[in-house]
Amino acid sequence: MFRHASKILHIIAVIQIAIVTWDALALAETYGIRRAQADAASYLTMAASLLRGEGLKSFSLYEPLPYGWITDWPLGYPAAIALFSHITGIDPIYASRLLNVILYASTYLILLAFYGNRGVFLFLFLWPPNFTWTVVIPLSEALFMPLFILLIAIIEKHLQHKRLLNWLFISVFLCLLFLTRYAGIAIGLGLGVAGIWFLVSQKNKEALLWIATATIQALFATGYFLWNASHHPLGESGLSVRDMPMPTSFFYLLWKEVPFIRLLIGIVAITILLILWKGAPTFPAYIKDRQIIQGGILMAQIALYAVSMVKGRVGIVDYRHFFVMFLPLLWICTDVIMTKLPSESWAGIALLFLAWQIRNTFSHYRHAQETETLPYKHWEEVKQAYDTLPIGACIIGGNIGYGVKGSRTDLCLGGSTAYWPILMRRCSCIYIDCGAADLRYKLSLSDGVLWPFVRFCKLPCGNNPICLQPVRCTHLSKDSTETK
Repeated sequence: MFRHASKILHIIAVIQIAIVTWDALALAETYGIRRAQADAASYLTMAASLLRGEGLKSFSLYEPLPYGWITDWPLGYPAAIALFSHITGIDPIYASRLLNVILYASTYLILLAFYGNRGVFLFLFLWPPNFTWTVVIPLSEALFMPLFILLIAIIEKHLQHKRLLNWLFISVFLCLLFLTRYAGIAIGLGLGVAGIWFLVSQKNKEALLWIATATIQALFATGYFLWNASHHPLGESGLSVRDMPMPTSFFYLLWKEVPFIRLLIGIVAITILLILWKGAPTFPAYIKDRQIIQGGILMAQIALYAVSMVKGRVGIVDYRHFFVMFLPLLWICTDVIMTKLPSESWAGIALLFLAWQIRNTFSHYRHAQETETLPYKHWEEVKQAYDTLPIGACIIGGNIGYGVKGSRTDLCLGGSTAYWPILMRRCSCIYIDCGAADLRYKLSLSDGVLWPFVRFCKLPCGNNPICLQPVRCTHLSKDSTETK
């Protein structure tokens, strides 16, 4: 009976991968730039910059600076897009989608290779339907997830059969996780925390191993931050505080904006009920040690996020932060569920996940059909419009997608926190993209604040998503209403 259940499990996983692939590739033009929000546009701009041989450059979202070396995100994911685009000859926009699908499918293969049928069940839990949207958008989680899962799998293999080669792989993947997301440094910190636990437990050899591994990543991260500072015109390393304070309604936003938290609470509750009903599971020593390491990673990630929030580096409640943060806890809960539930029931649970995925994908598709979207060719139109501006012009509400197709390095695009200080820059001309204000950023009511710059949008833009109007210019009168 289990043989039939395992076949059903594999078929369901493959169907889910096929659905996500269809969502990511076949519907790319249907969604248009709706599937390329601020971070995604920056990753694509950085990838385009690398392909042009200009280094890791983009338009900053947090400072009113011209196109230049960017420290807000690390090198890893943009470099992966650029490399894949170079090898395949596909435009970075579409290369990122195909790359994400390959990474998503590879996660299934990694878990299958290390854990067999248990790995298929793990795949459905560790990348649930309410997180597969990270595959259809150019986001670093698509690379971070398989790297993290592969790291944990190799750690478990090393705990079972201690070999130097495994430890070398762990050190390499730890550095790659940092290169993919700065928050990856918390993975190394977590290994250090686990090392301290092993030291207290008088497992000195294990303790020294994990503390040494964490130290290697810390040294690598230090070198990367110094490299950043040496290239950035203002010497920024990537550690700068963005002055984005913690929201006062943090827990309300957490419950409302992060549905994964509700899923996690449900899974934790089921895990506790199974333990109370059937008793605590007995795991082999190497799995217990792996769970201790995952616990250290969980604590380190929570601590890093809390410090970043208090210090004003994060300032937003983002779904992606919390999913990656609690992934180790989700894995430990899945260990218990797989141990306590009969394997024949796994196929039934997998069917529920598949139905959930179908519902989500259909909902996204219907929403895209009913909502106004802009195709990817819009960024080519942005390039043509912005390229007509004077040298050194600044654009309030500027379309950050310009960097994906455009190549001018003298323009300054005002990000969400850059509207006020941008007026103080010595720009040759200051413009506001009123089309962007109307259709994308909604400047007039951004976070409940009435931005004063909207008063410069005196001419109607109609349905034109690009509507440049001057605010101040050295060769135009301040009250000019000429539209570019």
